[in-house]
Parts: sequence; C-alpha cells; structure tokens
Amino acid sequence: MERKIALLTGASKGIGYATAQILAKKGYELIINSRNTSNAVKKLKEYGTIVEGVDGSLGDDATITALIAKVEERGQIDALLLNHGGPPVKSFLEVSHAEWETYTKIMLHGPLRLLRELTPIMQKQQKCRVATISSFTVKSPRAGIVLSNSLRATLVNALKTVAMELGSDGILINTVAPGYIATQQILDFNQRYADQENISKEEVDQRTIKEIPLKMFGKPEDVAGLIAYLLSEENQYITGQNIHVDGGLITAN
Repeated sequence: MERKIALLTGASKGIGYATAQILAKKGYELIINSRNTSNAVKKLKEYGTIVEGVDGSLGDDATITALIAKVEERGQIDALLLNHGGPPVKSFLEVSHAEWETYTKIMLHGPLRLLRELTPIMQKQQKCRVATISSFTVKSPRAGIVLSNSLRATLVNALKTVAMELGSDGILINTVAPGYIATQQILDFNQRYADQENISKEEVDQRTIKEIPLKMFGKPEDVAGLIAYLLSEENQYITGQNIHVDGGLITAN
C-alpha cells in the first residue's frame, strides 16, 4: 500500500479528531497537533497506524517549526488540515488589542505560515490536498463573536487565493464551514451566551435549534466525512470552495 502522510492541527477533539479517525482507518500516517495530544495519539494508534503528536498552539513559532520538521523528516505530505480552537465570545468593544494580536496569530498567521513553508514539498510532489475548518458565520456573521467572524473570513479568502495560485501544482485547497455541530466548543459558546443574557443554556440551545431547518445539532462525523474526502486523492476536481455543512442554515437565511 502506498504510504500516505497527513498533518492535522487542532486534532485532539471535535471535528479535527473525527477527521483524524477516518484517515487513520484509511491507513494514513498521522502527525497531529493541539495543546495536548497525548490522549488522542493513544486512541488513534489503536487503528494500527503510525501517529505522532506535537503539542502547542499555532500561535507559537516553536510549534510551527516543530510541525514543519516532522514533515521534512518524512519528505512527504499528502493531506494537511488547518484547524484550531475557537476564540472567546466577545463583542467588538470587549475585545482588547492584545486579544486581536493573539488570535490573529493563532487563526491567521500560524496556519498561513505552516502552509507557506510546506508548499515547496507539495510542489515537488505535484500533489497535496489541504482543508481548513471555518464556520457558517463567515457568510452569515453573528453578533458577539467578532474575532471569529473576521479572522475566519480572512483565512477563507486567503486560501481561496492560494488555491487559484497553486492549482497548477496539483495542490487542491478547500474550506469546510460547519453550522451548529455538537462539539464542546459550541456547547461552551452557548453557555457563554447564556451567561451574558442571564438565561439558561438550555434556552440558548433551543433557540439555536429553532434556527436550523433540520431542527437538530450536527455531529462531528457529519463534517469529518466531507473533510476526509476533500483531503484524499479521490478529490480530483474540487478546489477553492467554501462548503457549508449546516443543516440548511445558510440557505434558510
């Protein structure tokens, strides 16, 4: 079987971890990143593949350098998932200048630097599949999450540009924009909204569900299956897209 190498950031839980599971089952060797990868590495190794973890934030230069070194050791990268934790639920006036700097580095500078520095390997291979996990809010912003709305939208447009520039090198780049998926991040977001409005989290959950045409939260696996396809060589002709997996939320608005 041909050797396949995948690097996935933000892959210790949620959609990132669900994607790593699918690729592990397909026999990919995995390099995963998050602030703490130990538990995810242990579980992913149960699928019988090689898994290495690199702990740290994409906002730290040392983390990016370590990830690049892991790929260079192998001399190959077939799939790259750019993902990270979400920023805090805060309005424009609540966000400090320091927070803008911190999350710009995590959500924009880090992913783009990682992609840029791995591009020569991808060009030499004349193939690679890249994806990032964004949010439906890049198309339909929500109040109270200005960091997420703005930084995710910037990354989506940057990657659309890169997809146009690198397509002739066999590098396909796409964005997947989840809606309300039942990850810890969404549950935490709804708790913060509840705290801000002095209502129960259950009230926020029910209000959220009413917005969704399918009337339910999605599961990480609903998104991960699409990402895994986009990262595989089965994907031969999809690039530069921002694909929504949101239970019909955007088309309903």
